[in-house]
Amino acid sequence: MSNMPDLGINVPIHNTDENEDDDDESTNIVNVHDPFFLWGIFEHKDRALIRAISILSDADCSRLYWSCHYHKHNRVCQYVLDNNAPVCIARDAIEKISIMAKAADSKSLDLSEIPVPFLLPTSPQFIVTELRDGSIIPSKGKPLKFTVLDREGNTKVCIYKHGDELLQDAMCVAVMKEMNAIFKEENVDAEVVLYEVLPVDKSEGLIECVENAHPFLEFKKTASDNKDAISSSDALKTFIEKSPERKGNLFRTFLGFVVSGIVLQLSDRHDDNIMITEDGKILHIDFGCAFGQQTKLERLLGIFMDIPHSPFSEDVFIAMIGHESDNEIITQLWQTIKEHIWACFNAIRLHKNRFKPLGEEKFKQLYDTLMVGLNDNDARDALYIELEKCYNNRFNSARAFYYKIQQNIVS
Repeated sequence: MSNMPDLGINVPIHNTDENEDDDDESTNIVNVHDPFFLWGIFEHKDRALIRAISILSDADCSRLYWSCHYHKHNRVCQYVLDNNAPVCIARDAIEKISIMAKAADSKSLDLSEIPVPFLLPTSPQFIVTELRDGSIIPSKGKPLKFTVLDREGNTKVCIYKHGDELLQDAMCVAVMKEMNAIFKEENVDAEVVLYEVLPVDKSEGLIECVENAHPFLEFKKTASDNKDAISSSDALKTFIEKSPERKGNLFRTFLGFVVSGIVLQLSDRHDDNIMITEDGKILHIDFGCAFGQQTKLERLLGIFMDIPHSPFSEDVFIAMIGHESDNEIITQLWQTIKEHIWACFNAIRLHKNRFKPLGEEKFKQLYDTLMVGLNDNDARDALYIELEKCYNNRFNSARAFYYKIQQNIVS
């Protein structure tokens, strides 16, 4: 294994055909840490990528390899495998995990067959030395869930899915990463909580789960199961009040939660794919419906009502302020939140061109969603109208009722 330190982001190489003179090559950059590298890889010829490999760390070689693997850059992939043992072992490990996931047989799962150590493809700085707790999730596609450990005993929970195209999920995560970078540059105190997604092939991939996250549905179940008949807002409020940092985290990540849902035009939002972490951060998961796509239910009900992209209820406000009796405080908080969300939204508008790697179609959708053609005042007014759609929208109740019926049928 290479002891070479991670050399950072930018690797100067040349983007030319093999028969061109080196002196005439135009300098390009292989930036494996760019959130959009998976889509920008076509800017580089195989020869350029191979030349970059010699000065990349093992972790960065892994990032390069899996991007090339998805796009079938076989020449580059073979070169990496021939010259980097850690990546080669990771390739073998993922192949075995893929076979187990496709078999979907919990009784025959033997994770000891997976070769170790290997670089975890979603977080290649994490060196897996053991896999445990393998199980097949009884849901659509029957994905394989397992835990990986490194030498220090640190753990990550992963899911390997097959039968799903995860490229769109990866694209949404890439946009969220760029949003966070923009917030940091513009001194906007907000965060989009995200997780790593790696499309391995056109219909399978690896997901790294958010640690210690609870679906919003848990708080509603706690309320419905409690003998004292507490409300879902009480359950969430009690959870947030258990730790001083949770309230601040909830406010800061709520801003990112709402603005990312609107910008990405997320759909299929319900209480089982809206999560809250142990430290109080709120986030979206599952991006199978994004960029204006809708479920059948949403297309049907959309005839009669608005469909919000980041639906939420008053429960979140009650958790932030600590009580539910003062409507005036809730109204003031809502106005403050709208102003903060506008600051997030406008920061993204200012840096709209950073999303061009999405491709012409997706970039145009994002350009329109950001209302770039409007002046700031008109864009802010339009955003506030969209936010009102997200707040206690009657579609939330209709979806919750439909989802509860689905859950009862499954159980």
